Amino acid sequence: MVGGNVTLNCQIHSDTRDKVSQCRAQWYVREASRWREVGVLERTRGRFVKAYDGSTTNTTFTMVGLTMNDTDTYYCTLMCRINGRSRQYHGNGTQISICPSPSKAPPTSPPPVIDAHASAWSAGVPHTIPALLGSCVVIPCTFTYPGDAKNRSDLTGIWHKMAQENLIYHPDPVLIKEGFRGRTLLIGDLGKNNCSLRIDRLQKEDTGPFIFRILIENFDKYSYRNSMVFINVQDSPAPSLNVTGEVSAGKTAFASCSVSHTCPSDPPPKIIWSYNEKLNVQSEQLQPPNGQWKVTSVLTFTPTIADHNKKVTCTAEYQQRSISKSAQASQLLSVKYAPVSVRAETETPVVKEGDSVQLVCSSDSNPKAHSYQWYDVTGSLQSKERILTLQKVPRDTGAFYCTASNSEGSGKSSLVNISVEYPPEMGRESGCSAHITGVTCHCVVDSWPVSEVQWILAAGTVANSSSSTENQTQTLHTLCFSLGLTDMVSCRATNKHGQKKLDLNTNQRGILMAIYIPVCLSAALILILVTVALWKCSRGREAEKNKPSEDLGSPACVNMCANSELQTSKEEEEEPDYENCLEEDVYANM
Repeated sequence: MVGGNVTLNCQIHSDTRDKVSQCRAQWYVREASRWREVGVLERTRGRFVKAYDGSTTNTTFTMVGLTMNDTDTYYCTLMCRINGRSRQYHGNGTQISICPSPSKAPPTSPPPVIDAHASAWSAGVPHTIPALLGSCVVIPCTFTYPGDAKNRSDLTGIWHKMAQENLIYHPDPVLIKEGFRGRTLLIGDLGKNNCSLRIDRLQKEDTGPFIFRILIENFDKYSYRNSMVFINVQDSPAPSLNVTGEVSAGKTAFASCSVSHTCPSDPPPKIIWSYNEKLNVQSEQLQPPNGQWKVTSVLTFTPTIADHNKKVTCTAEYQQRSISKSAQASQLLSVKYAPVSVRAETETPVVKEGDSVQLVCSSDSNPKAHSYQWYDVTGSLQSKERILTLQKVPRDTGAFYCTASNSEGSGKSSLVNISVEYPPEMGRESGCSAHITGVTCHCVVDSWPVSEVQWILAAGTVANSSSSTENQTQTLHTLCFSLGLTDMVSCRATNKHGQKKLDLNTNQRGILMAIYIPVCLSAALILILVTVALWKCSRGREAEKNKPSEDLGSPACVNMCANSELQTSKEEEEEPDYENCLEEDVYANM
């Protein structure tokens, strides 16, 4: 029946005169055309106990906490040395069929104590006791018998194996089987119906089953075969670890580690934690009715985010005389914490003006963030989704950040900037101004990425210019040249998204007129003066011809021709050449 127990017996018959030794037994099932040992099956782990006496040809197999999956045929193999020769025997197999339990909820584990009744004969013992190899074990036992209570002196308690003659305890040590002699002691008071037995220096073969037998003088004797005890001998029993409640970063948490042992005379196991924080004092208490002592240690600690998905481990150290053994238990910590490392990201950090872009919010948290919010740089809410989609992005798109929240709190990302690229545009501030010293032209270009700018003068001549940055996207380009070079210049800006050209008037005509008019007036005045001078000279020459020689020329004419007379040789007495003199004076003034 589901939840019950079953015991199978496997025995070979031999002559009583045969010397039997070194017997070993194995139990098997057949799965997918393969023989599988029952003790290593996942479905029977922890529920399978086999027992055999190395000096007999008898073996038993007990499985507790039966389930429907235990329906199968079980085969035994017994290997012994008989009369000095190794022999191997195979059983024909025993079919076990498990019936559903009539109760609504079958027990998940067998009761710790089996109560067997034979009329008024009954015994209460644990069915299976885990014990530490090399240590001791105490088998708690109580019994009843029919009739009135007897005197202690009339009662004799005996413990034996399956075969009644294989005594593991008897008041007369001589009758005890050699392998148990000096290792067993009846510690219970039979007069108080207590038949508890202690076994020291446990060996791997001390698995049982063990049966209590009572001898009542002048009355009766009885073996409680329906109350067999099995011992699960373990090399180093692993402790039981449990982290209680929810574990949150920065809040106090508790973990308990416990281990059971069955030998009160040995030092109790020592529990050591891998987490270096406050450790409560170990406590120890007896766990009835199976006679085990339970050692418990409670760890008080404050986890951090770094402890998430890390193991907390407790180690039970067993000290037996000069031998030390240990076993561990670990549990993965699930530490709850608010979102950290909140990130606002985009796969396209550079986008062209008018296109779409998506921003994704992510974080590290436990549990995962269940809500997200997006804000612009001014703090205005933009979206409550994890992904923010921006349609037809303008060039002045600013920065954004997001928040992520879970049951433990929220976290905020840093700003993410969207770089919006667009072709060049010319600013209204562009233009030229002329001064008497020359012409200065400015070209203001707004673009991203920054444009390459060229100045084009008359006949397609390209000129270089100086530039300065007004802001990240706007640049100012300046060109200086002399007056009169050209009336029109062009500013041409180019980046990967396009080109823009702007024609500028140099505005230099007014300055040129202001210069040319005074020059022309001055030239005209000089011309008038020269003309008057020539006219006067001409009149003087005519008057000279009409006057006597001693009255030659007027003083004005004489003065104007002074330079010419000085250059004339003293030996020559020629008449001065007024016409040539006048021509030389005009050339000089010009």
